[in-house]
Amino acid sequence: MPNDLFNYIFILLAWLIFGILTIYLASWRAKVKAYDAGRKPVNYRRAYVIIFVLLFLLILSFGSFIEPVYFMPATKASQGVGLIIATFAFFLVKMAFKQKSFKVFLGTKAKEDKEILVKTGIYGRIRHPLYTSAIMFVIGFVVFSPSYTNLIHGICLLFYLLISVQYEDKRRAKAFTKEYEKYKEEVPMLLPKLKLGF
Repeated sequence: MPNDLFNYIFILLAWLIFGILTIYLASWRAKVKAYDAGRKPVNYRRAYVIIFVLLFLLILSFGSFIEPVYFMPATKASQGVGLIIATFAFFLVKMAFKQKSFKVFLGTKAKEDKEILVKTGIYGRIRHPLYTSAIMFVIGFVVFSPSYTNLIHGICLLFYLLISVQYEDKRRAKAFTKEYEKYKEEVPMLLPKLKLGF
């Protein structure tokens, strides 16, 4: 148990460092410093994605070496529910990238000079569908394999996503000003409004 506790604390600290670093690198302050140093936005985005993915996989890889101890039984039913949640998340990602460029997201293609506020398709129902899908993936992952290690991964990632989406909302509000304020009033952040036909 002491070894497990050490491993869990290490994972918590690793996610904390991951969160602080990636949120800072995504901030306008860090971007301005990089642009002033001569980096092109597309190259900065590409470097950010590489750092994000490598750190993300490194932390998950460390967790995979910990002997799993389950906080609830891992059954076929829980695996099925986890897969269903993850499948819905996958389709939500596909819907989100119908309106936005996946290549721009990865940093393999430069952004347009003038960013456009997308309000059609799934973006007409929720403002941040990629964050919603990421949250669903995390929940599906924990339900599919309900170990304490995965629970810690899940809790840390949920905190990270909920903080990150606030920063993204502020960034868009700054970029689109009044247009975004109106958009915020009409469209919820992560969950669509339920329209009951009563």
